[in-house]
Formats: sequence, C-alpha cells, structure tokens
Amino acid sequence: MKCIFARHFLWISLLLASESEAVRIQELEPAPVLKRQEDGYYASAGVGFANLDAQGVGVRVPLGFKMVSNRLRLIGSANLFDLSFLEGDDRDPRYFRPYVNSTLCVDSLTQYRVPSYRCSGGTKMLVSASADLAYIIVDEVWIVDQPGKFFAGLGYRHVKPRTAYGTLGLFFDQPGRTVGGFKCVFGKGYIALGIIWAYDLRRIF
Repeated sequence: MKCIFARHFLWISLLLASESEAVRIQELEPAPVLKRQEDGYYASAGVGFANLDAQGVGVRVPLGFKMVSNRLRLIGSANLFDLSFLEGDDRDPRYFRPYVNSTLCVDSLTQYRVPSYRCSGGTKMLVSASADLAYIIVDEVWIVDQPGKFFAGLGYRHVKPRTAYGTLGLFFDQPGRTVGGFKCVFGKGYIALGIIWAYDLRRIF
C-alpha cells in the first residue's frame, strides 16, 4: 500500500513540475518586435556639441528633414539650418583670466576676483547648411529594448567651415516609439556629436 501511494505521489509531482516548467517557458517567450517596413519621411531637430577649428567648442543645433528607405537601406538628411553657438570675442579688456584655460576671472582695476561671465565674450551664432547620405550597415543593433539601425555615410557642410564629412550613428524608427537617434560627424576642422529627434510627417499628410 505504501508503494502504491509513493508511486502516485511521484507521478503527481512530475506532472505538476512539467506543467510549471511549461508555464515558465511560455512566459519567457519574447514579444514580437514591430519593424517599420515602409519608407519614412521626417522633420528633424538635434542638439549636441561641435568643435570647429579656429572657432572653438560650442553647441550645435541642426534643423531640417530626414528620409529613411528601408528597402534601399539608406538614410538621407538635409539640414537647412545647421546652427552652432560658440563663445564670442566681444570681451571687455577690463576683465581677464590670469592664465590659459583658467576659470578664474579678475578685474584689472581692483585686482579682485569677479564672476566668470565677466571674462566671457558673449555668444556667437554660426549659420550653415549641410546634407548627407548614409547606408544602413546593420539593421538591428539592440539598445535596451529597441532595435536601432547602425549607419555610416558621407556628407557636405556648406560654410563655416566648408568641408566634406563622414557620419556614423544609430537611428531608431520602431512603430509606436519615439523616433530619433545618435549621430557623429567628422570632417576637416569639424567634429560634432549629438542626439536627433524626428517627427513623422505622415501624421500630417
């Protein structure tokens, strides 16, 4: 009698274990990832930093349009306004920094320390335009739970400085998510890195 009871107990335990394992495996199945199949047309804006030879380091704000062709694996960008905000040269000679790269600002009349903005030359805005075309090298590079398109390409900046440049970056256009990415630009006398946001124009038209 004890042998029969033990056999039934073992059988029930194995059955429950197999059912719980099936439930656990089913829960671990990843949700399907939606991928955009059609081409995309976007209004885009970005923000980041830029380093321009003979101009200095500042903030870059590109404004324009972006096109993504999933069929041809191409990403095109046209920045009608490629803005750079740099430190200007309108400085008051009364105030100076005692040595290069110093954050200290001194009043030459009183020889006392004053707020750092006194030694600033204000803000200078450079207005340019740029365009580039990139190829999607890898269609899925996972960042957290989003697949990004890793791309590389070439472009041209119109003025300040006028130069050809290369691009590297990631672009995320998964349906139902925020569209945008990261982009690095490097050319002769010009380096920029920043974040891009894009608005799907098909929501309007």
